[in-house]
Amino acid sequence: MLRSFLKASLLVVMVSLCVCLPIVGAEGGMLDWTSPTTSWLRSVLMVSADDGWVVGDGGTILRWNGTEWSNVTSPTAWPIWSVFMVNASEGWAVGDGARPWRWNGASWSSVASPTTGLLYSVFMVSASDGWAVGYNILGAHGTIIHWNGASWSNVTSPTTDYLMSVYMVDASDGWAVGRNGTTIHWNGSSWSSVTSPITGSGFWLYSVNMVNATEGWAVGDVGTIIRWNGTEWNNVTSPTTRNLWSVFMVNASDGWAVGDDGTIIRWNGIDWTTVTSPTTSWLFSVFIVSPDDGWAVGAQGTIIRWTGTEWIPEFPAAILTPLLVSVTLVSVTIAETMLRRRRRPSLLSARE
Repeated sequence: MLRSFLKASLLVVMVSLCVCLPIVGAEGGMLDWTSPTTSWLRSVLMVSADDGWVVGDGGTILRWNGTEWSNVTSPTAWPIWSVFMVNASEGWAVGDGARPWRWNGASWSSVASPTTGLLYSVFMVSASDGWAVGYNILGAHGTIIHWNGASWSNVTSPTTDYLMSVYMVDASDGWAVGRNGTTIHWNGSSWSSVTSPITGSGFWLYSVNMVNATEGWAVGDVGTIIRWNGTEWNNVTSPTTRNLWSVFMVNASDGWAVGDDGTIIRWNGIDWTTVTSPTTSWLFSVFIVSPDDGWAVGAQGTIIRWTGTEWIPEFPAAILTPLLVSVTLVSVTIAETMLRRRRRPSLLSARE
């Protein structure tokens, strides 16, 4: 009887480990590998390997402390589309509701906005120089606002198309992209339209990321990838037809892009290739900290991490907890069944 019980107990442990260890991943404890939300996550920005931020729908704000992701009190219930940190004590987020939100090192709070539009992207050159783009629901689209260290103000836009992403090389050189393949450039004094290789009504570019003034990338609908060579934008062969929502360049020979159905592609300095993904959820944002550390986030609380050799998933706690309970119940049922089977011969012998 005791031997049977021990065997059944061992089986419970083995089954639980076989199921749970791949979920937990090689990085460590259970809490390290759970997402604290099932909200759709729109943007990730890492200050360092031990300090990072994620924002998303319903005003979701998460922070990484080097060990786990946890919820941070949010100043809004609106969807938040983009986050950018100047440093650990200075950061900004933008989204629906028109108001930018500011991190002061202790809490997030709303800041007066000059627009009534939705803001999709924010980029800070410094604590006193920043940009946000989007569109104005009550007026002309192509919204651009600028932070001067004291307040946000409207800036003349050369386009009426929605602007989805902004990236600044420095104070006098920046780019924004959006609907209809729009690409616009900041030269230090004004924004102007630049010819795009993407044409067609309703075709979107969702993300732009620059290596320097003469090397940059933008991605968008149906796997579109375009490249800036210092003079013009050109189409680049893509390994996917999935929508690409975010691009991040580590340097000129190393870059990443993510998109629909868990799509992950990588630039090696010569071409873009598909990388194995641990998820089929849509991925909306990617940020690489170092060659062996990076993050991507997306639908339903999806958070995945780059280890230098592979992407590993973090599961929402709301999904992981029932899964673990189910595994335990199944394991216990198996153990009880084994014990019953072991008892039956003994009972028969006793009756005889």
